[in-house]
Amino acid sequence: MLNFKNKIKLIIISMMFMVVTALPLVSYAESSKVGQIFQQLSQTPVVRAHFEQQKKLTSLNKTFSSNGQVLFSKSQGVIWQIQKPVQADLIVTPKKLLQKTQRTMSQLEIDNSQYGSVATMFLQLMAGDETALAKNFNVVAANYTTSAWDVTLTPKSALFKKLFVKVNAQGGRYVNRIVITEQANNMTIINFSQQTAQPQTLSASENALFQLAK
Repeated sequence: MLNFKNKIKLIIISMMFMVVTALPLVSYAESSKVGQIFQQLSQTPVVRAHFEQQKKLTSLNKTFSSNGQVLFSKSQGVIWQIQKPVQADLIVTPKKLLQKTQRTMSQLEIDNSQYGSVATMFLQLMAGDETALAKNFNVVAANYTTSAWDVTLTPKSALFKKLFVKVNAQGGRYVNRIVITEQANNMTIINFSQQTAQPQTLSASENALFQLAK
C-alpha cells in the first residue's frame, strides 16, 4: 500500500510526464497536418482546463486516479492544481519545479534536476521552438480536420526513451486527451475538459504561485 508521501510522489511524476507531452504534440510541424494542429492550438496564450488522470502500474496491478485543474501560460509556465486524492500544486517555470502541499513545499532547480531538460523543453515548446522538439521526438502518425485531430509521437532521445514508449494525443481547438505508453507496460491517460482561454489575465493567486518558482 502506498503511503501519503509516495502517493504524492507518484502523482507528481505523472504530472511531469504530462508536462513533457502536453504541447510537443502540436509543435513539430514538418508535416502539413502537424503544422495545422500547431497553428490551431497556438492561438491562445493562456488555457485553463479540468483534468482527470489514470495512472496504470502493471507491476502492482493497480490504477491510481487523480484530478484537478491545470493552467498553461506561455509567459509564465504551468500550474497543476491536484484536488484528489490529495491536494497539491505542481508549478513549473523556466527555472524551477516546485511541489506545494498543505504541509510542505519542495523545489528543484531546473539545471540540477534529472527532469530539468524535460521541464525546460516543455516551456520551449510552449513558445513554439520546433528545433527542441525535433531533437527528441519523431511524429509517426497525424490526422487533422478543423474539428478533430490526433497525433502519435515516439521519443528518439535517450532521456525520453527511458520515460516512455510513445505518446498519443487527441483534440480539437484544445488538447482533449493524452495517452502515454510508458516503460514496463505502464500507462498514463489524461482527459481534459471544460477548456477555456478566458480569463487571459492571471489572478493574484496564480501569479503568487508562479512567483514561488521564480
